[in-house]
Amino acid sequence: MRKTARWLIPGLVLVFLVLNKWRPWDKPATAEKRSKAGGRGGEVIEVRAYQVKPEDVENEILATGSILANESVELTSEISGRVTRINFREGSRVRKGDLLLQINDADLQAQFNRASAQLKLAQDTEARQKKQLAIEAISQEEYEAALNRLNTAKADVQLIQAQIDKARIQAPFDGVIGLRSVSEGAYLNAGSRIATLVSINPVKIDFAVPERYQSLLSKEQPVLFRVQGESDAYSGRIYAVEPQIDTEIRSVRCRALSPNPDGRIKPGAFAQVRITLQKLEDALMIPSESLIPDAQNQSVFVVRNGRALDTTVVIGLRTADKVQIVSGLAAGDTVMTTGLLQVRPGSTVKVTELN
Repeated sequence: MRKTARWLIPGLVLVFLVLNKWRPWDKPATAEKRSKAGGRGGEVIEVRAYQVKPEDVENEILATGSILANESVELTSEISGRVTRINFREGSRVRKGDLLLQINDADLQAQFNRASAQLKLAQDTEARQKKQLAIEAISQEEYEAALNRLNTAKADVQLIQAQIDKARIQAPFDGVIGLRSVSEGAYLNAGSRIATLVSINPVKIDFAVPERYQSLLSKEQPVLFRVQGESDAYSGRIYAVEPQIDTEIRSVRCRALSPNPDGRIKPGAFAQVRITLQKLEDALMIPSESLIPDAQNQSVFVVRNGRALDTTVVIGLRTADKVQIVSGLAAGDTVMTTGLLQVRPGSTVKVTELN
């Protein structure tokens, strides 16, 4: 019994070593070989990377806005009367000063003729009285009375002429006239709508930009915009910036002008606006997925001599898929874009794809 136990224990140890593939003739791995085997468990991690290089970048933001007419007015009448003539076609172009609509002014014309005759008489009387005053044939008071009648007659003529002008509805500017709301022969009340007149070349683009970009806005700044139903992009320039921030939406309102010679851009349309705030030359840009954010700073993994090195960076401008590196990297550095969760500082990596 004692002899059996003496051979059983060494036999069990031998079986254990064989099962674990122990070979006493194998040499133990050196520290140098273990170091070359990889940073984690001897594994070489395959990653994709991006080589940092200077490039020109435009700082752009997107905004939504509306298309406005350059000028727009609701044509109305200041006086009441019957419409005797309509001189425009709906949807047609008109020139500034064109007679669009005439209201019956026969009574005003009669009043104007009478007032003009009285003015002519007052002018002749004043001229005679002035000559008589020069030779002291009349008193100063008599001449001043004649001069007062002349001034009153002039005012009467001007008043009636103003009423006649109100009976003539003229185009205040060049533009396109819309659908009319009156017909010839209809009685028009004061303030009644006649039609809409708009000037659509150029058009205005009204949009709002978040307040954090207000310092980067200026006059003559270029914008690009698209409208629904049009595949082409249109260009314009900012001509005015609201001097105060809208406290409800925390944005600053801007307006741009864009040529519209063929009238394709319609006022009231929804616009998607792209604004170029600034242009950066020779900026160091890397893909956004390379960044590793933490509570205090941003870092990236730089590949050098087959090793992944954790490097802290300072970021600047962001675009849709890239971010500017202000400090921490230099042109020619290689930063990892994949495998960020698998590697540790000092891990051995192999770049399989370099962009």
